[in-house]
Amino acid sequence: MTRDERRAMWQKRIDAFKASGESSVKTWCAENNISYQSMYAWLKKDWLKKDTKSPAPQWVSFDELIQEGKSSHSLTLTIGTISIQIEEGFNPALLGGVLQVLQKHVK
Repeated sequence: MTRDERRAMWQKRIDAFKASGESSVKTWCAENNISYQSMYAWLKKDWLKKDTKSPAPQWVSFDELIQEGKSSHSLTLTIGTISIQIEEGFNPALLGGVLQVLQKHVK
């Protein structure tokens, strides 16, 4: 089996696992007679591949927002699927702590 054939086979398995709705890799692999250790290794490769294709964040300065007339007394910060509404008079230390936690745990 060539490298490309092997990749295609494992991509089909990964897609089938994700489409199955099964939350346990080990259970799905047992039901499909597939080594769960190999599945974990290929899932890791699949996740790494997708992570490298993520677009770079787009940063906008506050000056640009003000010039475009989009300034307000609040700001919504979105990281991944999490949004934080920051109101005027927020606690900077609290926001810094929240951002540190998100940086470590949200991908």
